Amino acid sequence: MPITLLWAVDVYGRVYSLSTASGRWQRGDDKLLELKRVSAGKGRSWGVGCDHHVYLNLMPSETPIRFREETYENQRWNPVEGFTDVLLPTDRWPWSDVTGVSAQPLHSFACHSHSWEWEGDWYVDLTCGGEPSQTGGWEYAVDFPANFSPEKKWNSCVRRRRWIRYRRYTAQGSWAKIPLDQPQKAPLPLCDISCGGWEMSDQSGRYPCLWGVSQQGQVWFREGIQPRVPEGSSWEEVGVPKEVAQLCAGPGDLLWALLWDGNLLVRMGLSLDSPTGSSWVEVETPGKEVEALHVAVGVSVVWVVTKDFKVWFRRGVNSHNPCGSGWISIGGEMMMVDVGLHDQVWAVGEDRGLYFRMGVTASEPSGSGWIPILALWGNNTELAPPRSANTHSVWIRSGALRWWRDWKPQRWVDVSVALEQSTDCNGRKDCIFFIYYTQYDEKKYLHVFVSEVTAMVPVLGDCHHAFSVYTAQRTRRRGPLLLAAPTDQDMTDWLSLLSQCCCEWRGIRGPPSRQALWSTTSKGDIMVHEPSTLLETTSHPLACEAMFWRLVPGHLRCVQSNSLGLVWGIGWDGTAWVYSQTTIPATTKNMQPQTDVRCIHVYENQRWNPMAGYTDRGLPTDRPMWSDESGLKEGTKASTPPPSPQWSWVTEWVVDYSVPGGADKDGWQYAADFPVTFHGHKTMKDFVRRRRWTRKCKITLRAHWQQVPPIRLSDISLMPCLAQSRMEQVPVWALSDKGDVLCRLGVTPKNPAGTSWLHVGTDQPFKSISIGGANQVWAIAKDGAVFYRGSVSPQNPAGECWYHIPSPPRQTLRQLSVGRTSVFAVDESSNLWYRQGLTPSYPQGSAWELISNNVTKVSVGPLDQVWAVADGVEGFPAEAPGTLCHRVGVGPMQPKGHSWDYGIGGGWEYISVRGNATEPARTIVPAAIATQQSPLPPPTRENGSAVGV
Repeated sequence: MPITLLWAVDVYGRVYSLSTASGRWQRGDDKLLELKRVSAGKGRSWGVGCDHHVYLNLMPSETPIRFREETYENQRWNPVEGFTDVLLPTDRWPWSDVTGVSAQPLHSFACHSHSWEWEGDWYVDLTCGGEPSQTGGWEYAVDFPANFSPEKKWNSCVRRRRWIRYRRYTAQGSWAKIPLDQPQKAPLPLCDISCGGWEMSDQSGRYPCLWGVSQQGQVWFREGIQPRVPEGSSWEEVGVPKEVAQLCAGPGDLLWALLWDGNLLVRMGLSLDSPTGSSWVEVETPGKEVEALHVAVGVSVVWVVTKDFKVWFRRGVNSHNPCGSGWISIGGEMMMVDVGLHDQVWAVGEDRGLYFRMGVTASEPSGSGWIPILALWGNNTELAPPRSANTHSVWIRSGALRWWRDWKPQRWVDVSVALEQSTDCNGRKDCIFFIYYTQYDEKKYLHVFVSEVTAMVPVLGDCHHAFSVYTAQRTRRRGPLLLAAPTDQDMTDWLSLLSQCCCEWRGIRGPPSRQALWSTTSKGDIMVHEPSTLLETTSHPLACEAMFWRLVPGHLRCVQSNSLGLVWGIGWDGTAWVYSQTTIPATTKNMQPQTDVRCIHVYENQRWNPMAGYTDRGLPTDRPMWSDESGLKEGTKASTPPPSPQWSWVTEWVVDYSVPGGADKDGWQYAADFPVTFHGHKTMKDFVRRRRWTRKCKITLRAHWQQVPPIRLSDISLMPCLAQSRMEQVPVWALSDKGDVLCRLGVTPKNPAGTSWLHVGTDQPFKSISIGGANQVWAIAKDGAVFYRGSVSPQNPAGECWYHIPSPPRQTLRQLSVGRTSVFAVDESSNLWYRQGLTPSYPQGSAWELISNNVTKVSVGPLDQVWAVADGVEGFPAEAPGTLCHRVGVGPMQPKGHSWDYGIGGGWEYISVRGNATEPARTIVPAAIATQQSPLPPPTRENGSAVGV
């Protein structure tokens, strides 16, 4: 029995094959190859790559694939020189094909892909008509075109001879890229591909047919596929009445297509003489209300999966009746099916497991049941590592939670969970978190080693008391484990227990250290990471995805720290708080009440029509008439809850008049259409309007935070310093909620709250401020203007005057951060800028340089390390905004770094690395030379002299 392969593609595009000879999954040799689709035929497989190219994989064979290239050398006789390559103007080309129509000089032949190579050089065919010839391969005739013969006669005025060269196909057993058709029209990027038709004839070596579907719904047929030309020659478009999403060709003359609207088409008239068929016939879907999702075709069977993941079998299908007669419902919930040799059926379940249909025979083509396929991977002989005999296990806690199943159909599933703790012979403890669920009446489980957990975070805006569990692998995939508890207390207990186990395993005890990295989420939770010396090393830095973050009690919008152990924070209501656990023993009795108030917004949208004016009746393509600011999510005043069950409403819904851009007397903002920039006055071209409704909610909890009255703040900054620094007073600068600049006096490690505020004069309100090494104070006004505070010193903590620094051209800055010797800023378009030319003698710098885009917040530490909150991660559009990332390659010789390392996210609001003065081990590393990750060019703009304000 010949060896056959089952091909599979995982969610990352990696290609695997399961052989009947080994019974093991093997990954393809090309580790860089990423495919979206694979279609297997007799002795070959086709695939569509993530680069939109088509790939071919021919099974290795003892018989090589060779193709003969040939061209003809033509000559004419003249009485002076005899036979020469000087022909008449009406003659054929001196080098041509057998017909003489196409010019084919020897140098025009080339291997059109890397899958072919020449076996040798050109040589003359010394036979004529298959018989040996003594004329050197020449054939003679009276004129072009005529019957040629090896015999030269008195009236033979022209002659020709054939040159031959062979090329060999060398890509058997590997995935080879199919070259684009030139100069023929190539298809648009393909999204699906299907190979079939090899059993349409009894002829030995019959070549298959290849069909493809473009992203625009067009159907294409690959022409010229032959045993000696396995790649084919060109694409031919086949007309379809509607846009096609997927198709499947059987080994015979069956071809079914799935439309974007969920309906099905059958191709009629497929035969050897007409391989592309003649017409399309529409077939009703299995369910009238449920659309089809996937179709698979065999010799005389058709299987369909609908969008509710039900499986259907089409009865009565054959060559004479390709449309069949009716549908039969088959048990099981699958995402896709495929039909292999002898109409055997394979499927991918909603759990992304592989299943095989039992009992498929000629008399019972629909089979009898599904069984999972359990095959080993590579050379592994065990699916899981065995437990040591010297390990003692105990159950810490078990309970019932809900688990968000992240494969289709995505939904909440009731599960039972358990936390098991094991202790080895050396006394080292480790824990495993188990999640038990049921799939097709079969009990299954997931497990996470506590040593692999990197964070546990409550989820924003979810009323299920939900929290996310991150590991390095799940952070890389941007898919944390999402669980929900029945009550808020249960969620708190599980989070506390899991966090305690994680901290014990890592040896983390007590309050955060002075060097800790602080961050806040969009929900207001406070997260802390204890850095190591590997975090900022330039050679092999610790990956962001492997950083462990633990939850600290409290609720803040932003947080700032320095290496002397001072930590300040600002709540959503502008209240200033200082962390007190660094100076007070850590007990629950020392916790103080902490409150925070934030505003929840809902937008009322309206469109103008000539009959009734502005109404809540929009166009079908408009946003919902009640929505969030983006207009993507519908939400009315009645259906909008507080951020979590811990919050409670403290006011009613009221119209918000203090919206950016202004509003009229009724709170409306106007624009030409959704979504564009809104303004507070109506013009003749404004056809839509909106107004913002706001409502306040409040949270109360107990934490180690001490309130700093009485001024509400919008931004704060503590001067970063090295771990060995000693200062009598720590400079702290802040902005009030009205934009006033403040300087806090009397701040010391023993008195972190300080004594009083000192007002620093300005002529306009500010929105961002930062103090760096050597008392460098930078600030951004609300209109985007940048200022530098001169003459700030310990003796003169408020400085003397403000110096205006020109902003980047055509950009408005919104936030900045100053380190020991560098300044970084973020503009309103989420671009990150670096200030060039900073020197002790000229601390204002000389120019702005664009570093990257996609940045919402930036934090520069005492070692000039750069961290940021990114708006998102490329390739993961579904992830919420707010991802922590680290600038890699930052050093004294390259203060701008060269790339980003993305860590945990999304849903992060703020990060502060200004307390991390942990210097990396000193190693001699060559200067990194790399390009910017940002697609924008980094322009440099010279600025004028600073002007005192």
